Amino acid sequence: MRGVITCTIAPPTTRPQEALDGVFPSTSYCYDIDKTWTDNIKQLPERCRSLPPAIREWAPEDKWVHFCGHKLASPLGVAAGPLLSSEWVALAAARGYDCLTYKTIRSHAHAGHGLPNVMFLAVQPDQQLQAAGPSCQQPLTTRAPYPPGVPLPGPEAAAAAAAATAKAAAALTASPSTSTSAATLSACSPPSPLAITNSFGMPSQGPEQLAADIPAAAAALRPGQMMVVSVTGTPGRPGLSFTDDLVAAAAVAVDAGATCLEVNLSCPNVGRSHVALYADAPAVEDTVRQLRAALAERQQQRQRASVDGGGGGGAADGDGVPPIALKVGAYADADSLRRVAQSAAAAGAAALSGINGLSRRVELPAALGGGPALGGDRPTSGVCGDPIRAAGLEFVATARQVIAADSLPLQIIGVGGVTRAEHALDYLRAGADVVQAATGFMWCPDLGLDFQRLWRQAGYCLPPAGDGRGGRQ
Repeated sequence: MRGVITCTIAPPTTRPQEALDGVFPSTSYCYDIDKTWTDNIKQLPERCRSLPPAIREWAPEDKWVHFCGHKLASPLGVAAGPLLSSEWVALAAARGYDCLTYKTIRSHAHAGHGLPNVMFLAVQPDQQLQAAGPSCQQPLTTRAPYPPGVPLPGPEAAAAAAAATAKAAAALTASPSTSTSAATLSACSPPSPLAITNSFGMPSQGPEQLAADIPAAAAALRPGQMMVVSVTGTPGRPGLSFTDDLVAAAAVAVDAGATCLEVNLSCPNVGRSHVALYADAPAVEDTVRQLRAALAERQQQRQRASVDGGGGGGAADGDGVPPIALKVGAYADADSLRRVAQSAAAAGAAALSGINGLSRRVELPAALGGGPALGGDRPTSGVCGDPIRAAGLEFVATARQVIAADSLPLQIIGVGGVTRAEHALDYLRAGADVVQAATGFMWCPDLGLDFQRLWRQAGYCLPPAGDGRGGRQ
C-alpha cells in the first residue's frame, strides 16, 4: 500500500520557528508542564488541537517491518510516558509514529507526584551524560522557565536567576553548534539541546477507565500500526508482592485487548540485590516467568469458562500470552546486560526496550538557593532528551552484539534522546528494530513526519553499520 494520506484526527503540520532555528519551545505542544498529569489527561491542549492536520506518505506493505508479531509501516514509535490516553495515542498515530506505547498503567488508580513534574536542565551543546562512573555523582542544575510548584525565593534572587539564565543562553548560542542568535532566546525559551528532568511517580488511571480507554486507543490505529501497553507493579501493597501486583496490572491490559505488553522494570527498586530490578538478572527471569505463567493460566481458565472456547483476543503466542518487552535502564557494562538478556530470553520475553532515562541528582541553581529542584523528597529524578542519546545508542549497540553472539530470540527497542529524525536513523544503524521518542515527541510536532520522509529516502531500509556494532538487518 502506497499513498498520500491526510490524517484529520490530529494536529500540527507546522513546526515552531524556534525548533527550526535549533531552539526548542519552552512548552510542549501536546503536554502542559505547568499543569498536573491529572489536569493534562482531561484534554489535549488547545494549541495542539488548533493546528492543521498532517499529511503522510505510507510505505508499501512489502517494506513494512516485523516486530513482536506485528507488521509496522515504519520502525518509529513513541515510548511510554507521553501517551496518556486514547487522545494522545490517536495524536501520535497521525503524526508519523507506528509503534505506540500506552503510558505505564498500574492495577489501581494512582495519582503520582504533584508539581513540579518537568523542569529544564542547564547543559552544554553536545553534552552527553555517562551511564556509569564518577561523573554520575555530579548534580545537574535546572534552568528557567520554572513551572508552578518550584519554591522560588524573593524577587531579588529570582531576578539574579533570570540574569544567570540569560547569560547561559548567550554562552550556548555563541557555540558553533548552533546558528541561533542570542536575541532569539529568552528566559522562557530554553536553547537546544532539549534536556529535561521529569518525575511523575508513574500515575495511572483506574481499571474501569482503562477498560474503556485502551480499546478506544487501539481503535485509533491504522493497518501498519500497533499499540504496546506498558505495565508495572506497585511495591509494598498490603498482601501483594510486586509480581502479584504486576500480574494484576497486566490482566487489566490484556482484558482491554492489549496485543503486546511492556513491563517497566526500570523504576521499581525491588531487585534481590537491592539494585533496580532491571539490573538483577535472576529477579528479571523470575518476574517474567511468573508473569507469563499467571497470564497463561488465566487465559486457560477463561477458555474453560467460555462456551465457544474464546476469551481474550489479540496477537499472542501459543499459550495465549501477548509478546512481552522489558523496559530497562542503562547497564554499567556489557556483561551486566548479557546476564539480563540471557535471563529475559530464557523466561520467554520477546524484546528489550532501553534506555528509560538516566537517574541523576538535580538541583536548583545557587541563585535560587540550590537544593533538590523537585523538593527534598525527590533528590534524584530521571534525565531525558538530548544528553542521554549516547547512552541509549551504546545500550542498543551492545544489546545487538550480545543478542547476535548468544543467538537470543530478542528484538530491541531503542529509546533515549531522539529529538530529531536523524537520531532515529542513528538508532537503526546501531541495531534497533524499533526506535521510540518521548521528549522529542512532546516538543517537536513534526519529528515523526520528518522521519517518514527520511525513511522513504532511505528506501525503507538501512544497511548494517560498518563499525562492528551490528546494525539492523
